[in-house]
Amino acid sequence: MERFKLKNEVMADERTPLAQGAPSYIVSSEELPYSTPRNTKIKQFQCCICTSLLSAFVCALVIAICYSVANPNSFPLANFTNFEELNDTDFNSTGIDTSVLLALIDLPLEDEPEVPWNGPNVTQTAKDTAIKDGKIALGDKEVLEESLQPPPVLSPTFKHQKAVSTTLLARELSKSGYIEDHATRSLVKKFSKGQKRKSQKRWSIGRGPEISLDLTPSLNSSVCDFNARYRTANGTCNNKLNPNTFGVAFRPFRRAINPDYADGISAPRCDKNGKPLASARQVSLEIHRPSYQTDPHFTVMLAVWGQFLDHDITATALSQGQNGEPIECCDVKDTNKIHPECFPVPIDSEDPFFQQYNVTCMNFVRSAPAPTGHFGHREQLNQATAFIDGSVVYGSTEEKQLSLRAMQGGKLRMLVIDNNRELLPVSKDPNDGCNQDKENAKGRYCFDSGDTRSNENLHLTSMHLIWARHHNYIADNLAKLNPHWDDERIFQEARKILGAQMQHITYNEFLSVVLGKQSSEKFGILSQPSIETDTYNASVDPSIANHFASAAFRFAHTLLPRLFLITKDTTSPEGVAMHRMLFNPYSLYKKGGLDSAMDSAMNTPLEKADPYFNDELKGKLFQKPDDSMSSAKKALKPCGLDLVSLNIQRGRDHGLPSYPEFRKYCKLPSVDTWEEMSKAVDPASLRRMMDIYREPENVDAYTGGLSEPPMNGGILGPLFTCLIADQFVRLKQGDSFWYERKIGPQRFSRSQLNQIYSTLLSSVICRNSDQVTFTQRYVMKRSGRTNLLEDCRSLDTFDFTPWKEDQYSQGRGYYTVETSNDQSKVMVMQGTTNMSSVITEKESNTLPQTTATTFNNLTTTEIPSTTTVKSENTTILI
Repeated sequence: MERFKLKNEVMADERTPLAQGAPSYIVSSEELPYSTPRNTKIKQFQCCICTSLLSAFVCALVIAICYSVANPNSFPLANFTNFEELNDTDFNSTGIDTSVLLALIDLPLEDEPEVPWNGPNVTQTAKDTAIKDGKIALGDKEVLEESLQPPPVLSPTFKHQKAVSTTLLARELSKSGYIEDHATRSLVKKFSKGQKRKSQKRWSIGRGPEISLDLTPSLNSSVCDFNARYRTANGTCNNKLNPNTFGVAFRPFRRAINPDYADGISAPRCDKNGKPLASARQVSLEIHRPSYQTDPHFTVMLAVWGQFLDHDITATALSQGQNGEPIECCDVKDTNKIHPECFPVPIDSEDPFFQQYNVTCMNFVRSAPAPTGHFGHREQLNQATAFIDGSVVYGSTEEKQLSLRAMQGGKLRMLVIDNNRELLPVSKDPNDGCNQDKENAKGRYCFDSGDTRSNENLHLTSMHLIWARHHNYIADNLAKLNPHWDDERIFQEARKILGAQMQHITYNEFLSVVLGKQSSEKFGILSQPSIETDTYNASVDPSIANHFASAAFRFAHTLLPRLFLITKDTTSPEGVAMHRMLFNPYSLYKKGGLDSAMDSAMNTPLEKADPYFNDELKGKLFQKPDDSMSSAKKALKPCGLDLVSLNIQRGRDHGLPSYPEFRKYCKLPSVDTWEEMSKAVDPASLRRMMDIYREPENVDAYTGGLSEPPMNGGILGPLFTCLIADQFVRLKQGDSFWYERKIGPQRFSRSQLNQIYSTLLSSVICRNSDQVTFTQRYVMKRSGRTNLLEDCRSLDTFDFTPWKEDQYSQGRGYYTVETSNDQSKVMVMQGTTNMSSVITEKESNTLPQTTATTFNNLTTTEIPSTTTVKSENTTILI
């Protein structure tokens, strides 16, 4: 008999660790050597040697710790350009071989061509009749809404629908989308009888003939100034070739991969045989089970920034009832009065959690249909600009932006309370899903900001407050430096700086962690101060992809812990359940409330990135905290919602194709069979997928993506790494106002850009909190040897001097060009530019560029797009 028996051997695949651990052996107890006196003495000697070595090691460790405490600067401080220190630990040593898979991906990915119209070819009369049918359907829906009762105020479903906020403009636009949807269905029903889903293939009716409706609000910009220094509020005029579509707010999400609707038009995705997919709740229960594995490397601030960023670039419009009221889909006694936009999640009567509350239905309302101007499949509406532009702070419309401005000193409106502390302006809407009578009676209300979801959780509200204060801090410094600037100039320049800082933090602190070192370097994610090449590509569409908003970027939900560490007064931190922090921003009114929230985000560890979610998300989402309930309601123990089920259901609602289809889109190894999929996802998830989905073609993209083990150095598997990296490459290459642009009137000077490069999220928090004085340099990473706690004064190094404009240039078009040696290159975006005068000055201060036309007694000369001007420091009047 062999003494040692090898347990198992496996073939290498995507799930195989890069560095295999030692083989697992089984040792039979019958074969262990008998104990003898000689063996006993040998063991005693070995124990003495081990004890001596261990003692020496402990002594050395104690000495090292004492030395590091006495000499805090003995370890080099991290710098944003030193990626190794930001990601100093191979925290996913069991991850996938990144280099092999990255070689398969070339970004930005090419979008699939739109499916040509495969509906009926009919006369104009038939089209007009179909449009009329669509208008009748809209009228019927609005009549029905008059008789429907919304869910109770502050109920979980009421809060959820308010959290996924929809503006009045989006509601008006969705009316046209609804007509187009029903007109297409009417046309297909009448002229394509018997057409059924083709087994095992995605089905889309394609892009059909144009539809012209007179009720769609016009969003197109009539005039674009492509030499403007500042962005428009709604993202128009960013791209010269597509000024009213690329990245613009209130447009359909970009379809990178054609949809898969059950009827080819708008019905939620079904399985490959045309039958309903397994309940999203069943998938949530079986595959995305509760798990509590803490990640030792990162903090909740990673998820907080992810949500704040997400709200800057995505805002999916939700279908609403009359006057914007939430819709009830479950508690409806008359089945004839179920809203047509309902798509509830069925819950089994023996559900391990919901059965105790006798709940068999989870409320779910479909995303609002977006107008496309064509017959064809359904699209969804993004209410936010795609660009990382600070719209989460300022809003995505000119009207919203103006409502938030103080119109003095370039600042935002703020609520000033005791001790001269500033909070966000208040929202007194009693039906906003947040305001509570008990708190309102104390004079405390929820808040208003550039994004209506700002009250959704305490950490998010706190981040909104930090950045609103930060805008005003920037505005104050610009005003001091340039007292001749007016309110508009100060506001727009502060907005421009803030947006650039958000971009820098996102790409250098957030994405570098999420995607990992190799992916970030491969795709050009990190800032590149030494590169002089301009990255802008006008052919790249930066619009947010549908799959990014409804699946891939929802990965962060798996990172959220069940309990958050909150420090109250001077006591030690205590754990607060997550559901108690939702729509509950009132602690910000208390002294130390903001600092406590920031401290919580910077010190609470994340959960590990995996397919598993905590029970706070899977049954208590938007559940009302017990201490605010009446005694009668407490006895009922009302439950919340399951966020995982809602995420899966949202993907089906949007017609997202299955997991195998997205793997093909990213050019990753196929997973069309269970055998192939076994090499891509973890074994436990695979077994449950086989039981629930029956066929690989049925697996939801969200579930499949989360079930992939993370790539080496990152926290995501190959699919979500690909999809997320693709979107952010597009946001960098497709944004003509990107902060690192090398040409154009909107660009920063080199000295200004150096200040943007110095930005850290920790420095922004230090500057704009109440009394945070120490924090780690990288707040998304837990403090440790390479991420020491530092004095806030050493982190806040931003210098506004490069923005100083010389007094003599007030009101005139002077632009100072920084020069090196005897030459300065004046770069002009297109062809030629009119030059009025060239003036030499002593100091090289870069001034904001303004457009001027004619000046008295000045001769206009024309120069080529790149001209060398000889002078040590040159100011050019344009």
